[in-house]
Amino acid sequence: MLRRFLFASTLALPCLLTAAERGQEAYNKRILPLLQKYCYDCHGDGTDKGDFALDEYPEYSKLIGDKVLWDHARQQLVTHVMPPEKKEKPPLNERDEIVAWIDDTVFYFDPQKIDPGHITYRRLNRTEYNNTVRDLLLVDMKPANEFPPDDTGYGFDNIGDVLSISPMLMEKYIRAANAVAEKAMDTSDVERLDLELGAKKFWNQKGETKEWDGVRWFHSNADAATKFTAPASGNYLLKFRLSATQAGPDAAKVALLVDDKDLGTFDVTAPYRGANGPWQTIQQTIPLKSGEHKIVVKFLNDFADPQNPDPDKRDRNLALDKIDVEGPDGLLPPRGTRLVQWLLDGKPAGLPAMKLSGEDFENGEGNAHRDTGTIELAMNGYVKHHIDLTMAGKYRLIIKAGAQQAGTEPAKFDVRIGGKNAGSFSITAKNQTPQWFSAEVELPAGKHEIQVWFLNDYYDEKTKDDRNFWLHQLTVEGPVNQPGGIAVADMHGLVDKLGQRLFRRPMSEVEKTKWRGIADLGLKENLPPLDAMGYVLRGMLMSPGFLYRGSPTPVGASQNGVALIDEHSLASRLSYFLWSAPPDDKLLQLAAKGELRKNLASEVKRMIADYRAYSLTDDFAGQWLQLRDMDIVDVDQRRFPEWKGGLGYSMKKESQTFFDHILRDNLSVIEFLNADYTFVNEKLAKFYGLQGVKGEKFQKVSLQGTPRGGILTQGSILTLTSTPTRTSPVKRGKYLLENILGTPPPPAPGGVPPLDERKQQFGKMTLRQQFAEHRSNASCAGCHAFLDPMGFAFENYDAIGRWRDEEKKQPIDASGSLVRGQTFANLAELRSILVRDMSDQFVKNLADNLLIYALGRGLEYSDKPTVEEIQRKAKASGNRMQDIILAVCESVPFQKMRVSP
Repeated sequence: MLRRFLFASTLALPCLLTAAERGQEAYNKRILPLLQKYCYDCHGDGTDKGDFALDEYPEYSKLIGDKVLWDHARQQLVTHVMPPEKKEKPPLNERDEIVAWIDDTVFYFDPQKIDPGHITYRRLNRTEYNNTVRDLLLVDMKPANEFPPDDTGYGFDNIGDVLSISPMLMEKYIRAANAVAEKAMDTSDVERLDLELGAKKFWNQKGETKEWDGVRWFHSNADAATKFTAPASGNYLLKFRLSATQAGPDAAKVALLVDDKDLGTFDVTAPYRGANGPWQTIQQTIPLKSGEHKIVVKFLNDFADPQNPDPDKRDRNLALDKIDVEGPDGLLPPRGTRLVQWLLDGKPAGLPAMKLSGEDFENGEGNAHRDTGTIELAMNGYVKHHIDLTMAGKYRLIIKAGAQQAGTEPAKFDVRIGGKNAGSFSITAKNQTPQWFSAEVELPAGKHEIQVWFLNDYYDEKTKDDRNFWLHQLTVEGPVNQPGGIAVADMHGLVDKLGQRLFRRPMSEVEKTKWRGIADLGLKENLPPLDAMGYVLRGMLMSPGFLYRGSPTPVGASQNGVALIDEHSLASRLSYFLWSAPPDDKLLQLAAKGELRKNLASEVKRMIADYRAYSLTDDFAGQWLQLRDMDIVDVDQRRFPEWKGGLGYSMKKESQTFFDHILRDNLSVIEFLNADYTFVNEKLAKFYGLQGVKGEKFQKVSLQGTPRGGILTQGSILTLTSTPTRTSPVKRGKYLLENILGTPPPPAPGGVPPLDERKQQFGKMTLRQQFAEHRSNASCAGCHAFLDPMGFAFENYDAIGRWRDEEKKQPIDASGSLVRGQTFANLAELRSILVRDMSDQFVKNLADNLLIYALGRGLEYSDKPTVEEIQRKAKASGNRMQDIILAVCESVPFQKMRVSP
């Protein structure tokens, strides 16, 4: 983590040295005397306290070449940890001069020769894997949820150097590939509709109807409507179940409409006698396209005769019990997933078919009864089902049947359709074990009846042996000479198409040869082409081309050992940075034309406006601000009962909504420090003491006149930086210094006893008073002088972020003095200091984190000019969030790569 310290400057220091002052003469004249005066007591002249000496290099070039040494020295200086207590300390101007020399001499890099840094061949992390499966395979699955947790580095879980593959993860990849491929390549038949629309499914379209005890009543002329979704185009059977209370000379009249098309007007003659009937069924078969449809039932002739001596004839009302929708009747091509439809350009994934279970059949002749997905014939006879063929041709029948055997011959059955015997079959398997049979038959277009005949029933009175027949399934598909699915001649082209999609770039010729060969092997094993493609898909899902974000290819001329990366790699860098997901069609199309780089600004803006950019909130902010930890934060609910009931979720959502608002609206990132608004729902508003917020929806509210403002006073941050039972000035100060300002304090020295928790809980001393005792240890004082003032500024907020004025009946003291002399009375004043004196430092830290997240690696010393350029562009744009992101995307490490001469 030493490399991180260089870019985590705690102070916005002026550049005190010119280029001419960077040499050995300037060092000897101005810097060395200061080091001798303030540092050599412990780190020079033969002393190397902490194994750290500033005079171990007699040669100037080697001295400034030890960047690790100067990185450590710089951190000690800017945090004011060194020189230690009881030693003479340099005034600010001298301290700043040493730091400026370190920055401008030791860590000087030519801004005209920026090194893009190393590129790690990194695998997709769990979030990226799930999103890649979602966007490329077009399935609703999250297989990576079963993977082991990803390791983190530099604060993020997308760092290539720590994203290794363990044997367990490889096993999970294999399982995920099988599950994803099976779902993505599914071509099962369209499920036919067998839907009941009961009285409660209707609403009033005109006039008034009422649902009563499961019946929709029309007590006056009125229209009631409902909707349903047809899974595919075809003929549908609608069954309207109606009754009426009769009055007057005419029967009740009803008009039926589908999608505003009049099906006719009908007399309802069945007299209503209660829920058990009698009911009249009106059946209508109509052609429908796939999609949503509306059914309207109209009662047309309300009538009343209140003086009629027969109470049953005084009022004519209509009663609607339900509507059954069945269909479609015809053969349908296999559904095909969205991936299959994309792969085949919308062409059918197979032959049109109708798959019927045994229970779909009804008795035709003899004695048949349904039995859990099958239908049993216990005597000679047949079962039947209607079918509607739109085309003449040869059709294939596939039958699954079983039998209970008895006698000397096997059970036999026929399949007859359209007046023809399509095939006679014998079942040889015993004990009802099902067998598969097939036949082909020429059939004309039109309506037909499929009949399955059981031919040789047998029963032995003595032994009670009984031969019976079970029909499990029957599929009709065809015409068999029609195109459907994948043609063998198209396989290689489809393999290339699938590979380019999954690898997010064009495949090389070597890759094409390899994957085409796998498809050919499947065909040689007599696999259907679609199944062979399934095996190719499984292989691709386990290949480095899918699992890893591959090495870019240099394009164009190189200069100083640096060249631009290819545009397909640039597209992937953009999409996984902003979306944690693969590039979409627009990015890939621009990359293929070589036009992505010139349209970079507009594409970044488009991508941030896309819903997938919420990944920056979930994944970037979730780790930078540690919001992910809100899911596992430990709070003592006996001490803080208010925590129950989802308060933690509301706090996390507040911070996420706040971050997303600054991102989407391209606001100044300084609002993270001083925004006078936030987003709350009713629960969180009550907790904060804010008025006028109702409901679960998060709303933007003003914080003017309250002690809150910016991200630092939000409940999520305050809770994350506390212990389960109390506040933690150390955690809160460290969070502000490290996560917000980018200056992690030095690690605590060993052998220092922790705070006495029992004394803190049961004693009379406040936390601040107890820490004052702790700081009396000389080894702790230097670090705590840097850390404690910022941490104690938060003390007006308890362990779950609630405002308080007292601790242990003593007034809260949130005042402090920073190492550079600024003083404040409370957190509000400290936030003002942060905005006035440290906003550049905050922007720099945000830029550092964005660059680390975008590149998937820690920052190197040589990245200093890149960070400075991002800062320059940020300041010129008013520090707006989207402009900082664009500056990251335009940076040399993002756009370029090292190349060998």
